[in-house]
Amino acid sequence: MTNETLTAVDGVKVGHAHSDHARTGCTVILFESEADVGCDPRGGWPGTYDTHSVDVGKTYVKKHAVFLTGGDIFGLDTAMGVRRFLIEKKLAALGGAGKVPGILGANIWDLEFANIHEANYPDLGYSAGLNASSDPVAEGNVGAGKGATVGKLKGLNFACKGGCGSYAAHLPNDIVVGALIITNSVGNIYDLDADGKIVVGTRNAGGGFLELDDVIPEYLREEIPRSKTTIGIVATNVDISHEGMIRIAQMAHDGLAMSVRPVHMSRDGDTLFAASTAKIAGVRESKRMVDILGYTATRCVARAVVRSVKAAQSLNNVPSWIELTRGSASTA
Repeated sequence: MTNETLTAVDGVKVGHAHSDHARTGCTVILFESEADVGCDPRGGWPGTYDTHSVDVGKTYVKKHAVFLTGGDIFGLDTAMGVRRFLIEKKLAALGGAGKVPGILGANIWDLEFANIHEANYPDLGYSAGLNASSDPVAEGNVGAGKGATVGKLKGLNFACKGGCGSYAAHLPNDIVVGALIITNSVGNIYDLDADGKIVVGTRNAGGGFLELDDVIPEYLREEIPRSKTTIGIVATNVDISHEGMIRIAQMAHDGLAMSVRPVHMSRDGDTLFAASTAKIAGVRESKRMVDILGYTATRCVARAVVRSVKAAQSLNNVPSWIELTRGSASTA
């Protein structure tokens, strides 16, 4: 059966680790060989690790790993565990230019839902590295998606469960583009493949879902907690320049705009990485190839978002898509 997740991209492995008790976790993406990685953070409140090293014009752009984590600023300690894993497994070294662990990361704000005092992010990062494989990516309440929630326009009491989702597209000439998204949004989730209908979001006490236009007075009350930020990565097996990878990351954000609304708000830290494993050579400077890869990445992101919430399960009184479609969830 065809792998329809990020690990369909040759040279990419994914590992999850989470704490059921703490309701938080992390997801680590490992590259068989160092991959050229670009990044594009959006929204007003990004939480990232070493992303300036892959800005336009930078040269330290080949990385061993990208991590996605819960825990906001505390979750960035995941890098310590990933670093330990890379060195122990001799995938990176303690010294030498280009040999030290190249790690990038981004976090989500899940602090209202997670019990981060019970979470050890360095250990979670190390465990996620150990768990990494090229098997199809597990989705839903796993890894960094453990504490993810969506539809928080009226706060967590009216939200639904978010999670981890992944999708890959296979193009002609053995080209593959994949995405992995941790969906943790204030906005609702919309399915492009179902006429743009809301899948899950801010629940209405009378049934159905509310949109931002319906709750502007409530939204302006800052005392309502609205944890958010959606993060992820897109990857391809095509060798593309670093500037091209940044462009692909920028284009991939359109997939968030298609599937999460509203998105890129003042307290969002929405961040997407783009990586190339360079298995297919000969088109590194092709702007037309960047266009095709960026367009495909956009669609992969939108589908990964929908898959993330459809695979999620209810947790801690926050209902999932499955529970809502069965008609068994009530508004908290």
